[in-house]
Amino acid sequence: MTILGKRKADDASPSCLASDNQSEDLETVVQDFTILESNPFLVSDSESDRASDVADPPENGISTPPPVTEHDSSLATYVQEAKNSILDRISERSLPIDLSNLSEQYDKLHHLLEQTVKVGESNSCLLIGNRGSGKTVLVRKVIQSLQKEHKDNFLTVELNGLIQTDDRSALREITRQLTRESQMEDRSFTSFAESLAFLLSLLKSGSKSTTPVIFILDEFDLFAQHTKQALLYNLFDIAQSSQNPIAVIGLTCRLDTMELLEKRVKSRFSHRQIYLYPPSSFGDFSSATKSVLSLPMSDSITDENHTTYIRNFNEALDTLFQDPLFLAVIRRIFDLTKDLRMVFKICFQPVSSLSAQNPFLTATQFYDSGIMQRADSKTELLKGVSLLELILIVSMGKLLDRETSTFNFQMVYDEYKDFMNMTQASGHSFGMKLYKRAVALKAFEHLQSFELVCPVESVAKCPKEYRMMKIMLEPSQISNAVAKYRDCPTAVKKWGIGNPL
Repeated sequence: MTILGKRKADDASPSCLASDNQSEDLETVVQDFTILESNPFLVSDSESDRASDVADPPENGISTPPPVTEHDSSLATYVQEAKNSILDRISERSLPIDLSNLSEQYDKLHHLLEQTVKVGESNSCLLIGNRGSGKTVLVRKVIQSLQKEHKDNFLTVELNGLIQTDDRSALREITRQLTRESQMEDRSFTSFAESLAFLLSLLKSGSKSTTPVIFILDEFDLFAQHTKQALLYNLFDIAQSSQNPIAVIGLTCRLDTMELLEKRVKSRFSHRQIYLYPPSSFGDFSSATKSVLSLPMSDSITDENHTTYIRNFNEALDTLFQDPLFLAVIRRIFDLTKDLRMVFKICFQPVSSLSAQNPFLTATQFYDSGIMQRADSKTELLKGVSLLELILIVSMGKLLDRETSTFNFQMVYDEYKDFMNMTQASGHSFGMKLYKRAVALKAFEHLQSFELVCPVESVAKCPKEYRMMKIMLEPSQISNAVAKYRDCPTAVKKWGIGNPL
């Protein structure tokens, strides 16, 4: 039953409540509170309190759980811990609980790096997959597992092609992460290869003689665009010659990355490639989403009330994943991108709103968050323009309909005049007036400052009203802006959405 349906049931007179349809609505309201009543933290002191909570929903029409009693004040602490845990996962500050959809890739990469850490065998590998398919999470999960098994018996160096844009900056980052800057400052090098060789030779001295190093190169294809690919050549050459046990792991979303490598670099690469695919079915996609939002049941939690809250939270989450409204939001993302990070963006607002009064996630929160994420920035910007500016934009849209992709102010103003003359002739010009040309030109220039209208190219000097322009909006964006514009006159709305006056 919708929120609007609840409001209507409350506002109806007693005689109207006697009807069968509205009686069924009231029964649905009572059923909606079944989960809340089963939660020991949210039970009222008496049955009459619970009945009053069902009969009198809040005035804003949004269902909220009953107030927390004094002896359940610890619920706020449990909710805050749950919120922090989920926010850490969806912001990727912490790793997900389960990687069942990447179990095969996990086993391959774990075995490869374990050979480097445990046996001292140098390896190189390339992880290829779409953005959001889990490449970075997979590597972090494997590194975390190896750190638990082998503690500090290996070093990790992480580089990113978007940050280290040349080999020299990459070398500086390597020395920073290996905490060897002080020794590098005392030496001068004639080439990049010499400085890199000296750096790796330092790892063989003292107690670090057999310490393996794992190099993680994110955006690997960007490193292939460096001059002479010196960094990749030296890393792969060391891995092939087994001088120092290292593993080079590249992460990329380009399938043609191997074609970007020079012949001498490609000959030293092991040609191991691990492909990562997005979830192939909606069931796998929703399961991955559910694992991120669920709360793990830890043995370290001894508080029975805390355990009960976690159990109730996960049960409410199971109910949420059966809600058609919530599934429609997730299904839309699956059909468009299959990127879990798009789901995480929608999850931020519902998870952040968790509180003692609202301890569970609801489908309405995800629906509202999804609407906000899908909001078009240009359409939202047009909500704040003046009515004259909106009419000028619709005039440009009419020129686009006639396949006039470029225009000047004079053409737009003529279209605006024709519209005003037509509305005045039909008697629909109430609340509107034909502005003078100078006023309309100021409004046109204001749209240029928003970059909604841009010049086609730099041309010779001419009066500004005759400079050729183009509009940076699609016809659908113009129609949506007119439909959402507050207090838009009927004549403008009909003209903007294409209906005859």
